[in-house]
Amino acid sequence: MSLRAPRRAFQILARQPAVAALLDVCGPTECHLVGGVLRDRALGLPVHDIDVVVAGRGREICERLAATLPARLVLLGGKEFAAFRLVGGDFVLDLWDREAMPLHDDLARRDFTVNAFAYDPRAGQPGDAGEVIDPFGGIGDLHRRVLRATTAQSFTGDPLRVLRLPRLLLQLPGFSTEPDTVALARQSAPRLADVAAERIRDELWNLFGYSEAHRGLTLLMELDLYPGLWLGRPGEPGPPGTALAELEALPGCLRELREQEPSLAAAVNLRSARFAALFGSLPHPGDALRAFRDAGSLTRQAAADAGLLLDSGPLPDDEVARRRFLYKVGHLWPAAVCYQGARAAAHGQIANWRRSLPPLLDLLRREGETLLNPPRLLTGEEVQALLGIQEGPAVGRALAAVRQAQVDGAVRTRE
Repeated sequence: MSLRAPRRAFQILARQPAVAALLDVCGPTECHLVGGVLRDRALGLPVHDIDVVVAGRGREICERLAATLPARLVLLGGKEFAAFRLVGGDFVLDLWDREAMPLHDDLARRDFTVNAFAYDPRAGQPGDAGEVIDPFGGIGDLHRRVLRATTAQSFTGDPLRVLRLPRLLLQLPGFSTEPDTVALARQSAPRLADVAAERIRDELWNLFGYSEAHRGLTLLMELDLYPGLWLGRPGEPGPPGTALAELEALPGCLRELREQEPSLAAAVNLRSARFAALFGSLPHPGDALRAFRDAGSLTRQAAADAGLLLDSGPLPDDEVARRRFLYKVGHLWPAAVCYQGARAAAHGQIANWRRSLPPLLDLLRREGETLLNPPRLLTGEEVQALLGIQEGPAVGRALAAVRQAQVDGAVRTRE
């Protein structure tokens, strides 16, 4: 993927209806496109949100633009200046009002140089392609595909940027990190303890959604964030166990699974398997997972999914155990199978996993949904009538016994 000629690439952005309307509403007020929209456009990546900085009149501009487009106006607030979001039918436009702050200073407060340049579509003579303002060499870093801190203070203002570094490393194709930037990030890693848990949660959720999440984990280890952050001690070095080996093995396990079961050609989200691997390598996996969840760094559903995989156990070797395994993991079975394969690979036991996989898949082909989610054969009232008992715990135990018999294959029909 080659880097596009920046000014010509950015000129196309300025022709988008929302941007053209913005420039018209701004009038003489300075207005620059900034941030990820320029970075992704230059790299030829899909462009989503549009980021804009104006020098004053922020709220007035947004209110007029919302009426013109039309779009819904959301007040985002901001510690240093006003921020607004406009949500239209096919776009999201975020606007910051830097007021009297010089553009250079606004760019200097941004995290990485590839996000710290601006474009003025109205600069120059008519017919020109506008002007790129790049005081920190972001265009050059895009060419080199390197993530470099904008200033020595890039991480001190917002320590969450320490996590944004590995996330961007995976998000931007072919990128690497500059060693001095990694050193700066490592210095700020302990301050993640002061960052709101939901912000950490969102960054980690995005980071471990990538197929090459093992590369992100490698950087987290270099930053002293794994396992420290998972234990509530960000910035503290510690043994990573087999987590990296398991994350590296997951893509191969998914390929083998798909080769044996072509119906899995659709995307399988292995995020829950990655989180299970991260916690499974800690001294007390269940306790660490619950503490992480209770701190707000992982949603309850994500923690429940990861916990289910942690408890799933190796792929079984007999029919009843296979049935119970599949019923236990339910529709998470592809992630559970891959997770157990990755664990087996990390411990030199992949041959056992490969031997156990075909009969498990054969059972799934035969029974599928009726095994993962067995149909209810009897109601509580029918159990009371059949056994001659009153409503109470005994009815629940009887229904559970029927369900277990279904799972084990001993009972298949109502009759």
